[in-house]
Amino acid sequence: MRPVMWRVPLLLFLALTALACSDQADERILSWHSKIVVEKSGDLVVTETITVRAEGNRIKRGIFRDIPRLREGRKEKNPFEVLSVKRDGKKENYRTEKIGQGGIRIRIGHAKVFLDPGSYTYEITYRTGRQLYFEEKRDALYWNVNGTEWEFPADKVSVTVVLPEGIRGTKAWGYTGTRGAQGEDYRAEVTETGATIAATRPFRARENLTVVLEWPPGLLDAAAYKNQTGQRAKDDPPSKGQKQ
Repeated sequence: MRPVMWRVPLLLFLALTALACSDQADERILSWHSKIVVEKSGDLVVTETITVRAEGNRIKRGIFRDIPRLREGRKEKNPFEVLSVKRDGKKENYRTEKIGQGGIRIRIGHAKVFLDPGSYTYEITYRTGRQLYFEEKRDALYWNVNGTEWEFPADKVSVTVVLPEGIRGTKAWGYTGTRGAQGEDYRAEVTETGATIAATRPFRARENLTVVLEWPPGLLDAAAYKNQTGQRAKDDPPSKGQKQ
């Protein structure tokens, strides 16, 4: 009878251990931080630092990042250029490919190199243009930080926006949640150099952080406003409190 007495706690211990290992082994985004530098030309230089946990399930060789290049109401693709891609601080192999609706996919990793289970930090830097919004009373950056297409939950999502020297933001706000949602689970602050905004809870798969930073109009280079006339009414993002 003695073996029966200790078999139950042993089985319970093994079950709890299995559950703990399962919880620890899920693939997810551990942290996502974007730094968006707004240039006087109107271009954006974006650096995304993404730390993921890979277990060889869906994250086998690396990750990919999808970037939309078409905005509603426009026919021309926004300019886009990859500047660098790193994994754990070292240059990493990548290639780009076209995807639907005028987007581009950055596929990161080597086709013949499989990642060991563990955490990896990717740093993607790119330049893009024609992403800002211009109105009579404000210029604005309206940006989906991590997007709504990721199949992984994300523990932390945040963004820092840096404006050109001499330009001070007037209002920073945003949204959280799935596509079209207007959740307010974030913390935003206008800073001396731009703004910071961070989600105040973990995200489930396909949840996104949107940042909006406004500043006084007409302070960028003239080239930034070129060819924008006539597109404003359709392009402009909602103000705080308006529906999308």
